[in-house]
Amino acid sequence: MSFGAPYLTLPEFTYHKPKSLKEALELLNGFRDEAKVMAGGVGLIAFMKERLMMPNHVIDIKDIPELRSIEYKKGEGLKIGATVTMSELEKHDIVREKYVALHQAVKIAADPIIRNRATLVGNICEALPWVDGPIPLIAFNAELEVMSVDNVRRIPISEFIKGPVEISLEPNEMVAFIYLPDPAPEAKSLFMKFRTGSEYALATVAAYVLDSEKPRDVRLVYGAVSTKPVRAYEAEKVLLSCRDVGEAIILAAEKASKEIDVVSDLLASEDYRRHLVKLLTINVLRKIFEVS
Repeated sequence: MSFGAPYLTLPEFTYHKPKSLKEALELLNGFRDEAKVMAGGVGLIAFMKERLMMPNHVIDIKDIPELRSIEYKKGEGLKIGATVTMSELEKHDIVREKYVALHQAVKIAADPIIRNRATLVGNICEALPWVDGPIPLIAFNAELEVMSVDNVRRIPISEFIKGPVEISLEPNEMVAFIYLPDPAPEAKSLFMKFRTGSEYALATVAAYVLDSEKPRDVRLVYGAVSTKPVRAYEAEKVLLSCRDVGEAIILAAEKASKEIDVVSDLLASEDYRRHLVKLLTINVLRKIFEVS
């Protein structure tokens, strides 16, 4: 990830490596705006080399045992710790079997070297428009558990990301866990991404459909097309009221391409991104509904 010509060295900072969650929260509470939490360090180090972030203190949480866990409970769902890497999620059986859209997203995020270091929580907290992680998580109605020394709160990821590099997090708070509800047995999900030679996606989509025979819940979430992840609520309604699936997919794709906010930048124009939204929507829904 690069935004310009990076410095060869990092700015000066004090490095802290707490051994417990309690110790990490106490450090963060003391330093507040002067500190940044580091898990994998992929995004933070890049920002620091660019001098876009220059914390006086870096709190490395990767050796805290409880943050390294992936736990699944039937009927409750999946709990992912803040230091779990993309590679670990890619290899996890439950993620592969029950959370297909998430598995697909982490499997194709960046490259294997990056996936071995990058964490899903870090991917969310970067809040960059083109990152993959938040898109399937929002489709699964995932929430974050945010902690400080004196408070614990849950917040939907859709509300946590406010804009580019802007998140709903106080200076003394850190994201400790991700919670995903347990999908119903008849639920299906998929993730798709379009990119060219650039390392950045031009458009992504995650779809969640409860009962493809007669849809009872549909969620369509898009990334890399706007300043933050967006849902196509009107397109979802088309699929919920459909009689002819093939026709409904085309109508939903057209609706999605028109209703969501889309940006134009150096990588792609607004019109081209709307075209990609339509194509990705058609492709992902045809796979879920198993129609051609």
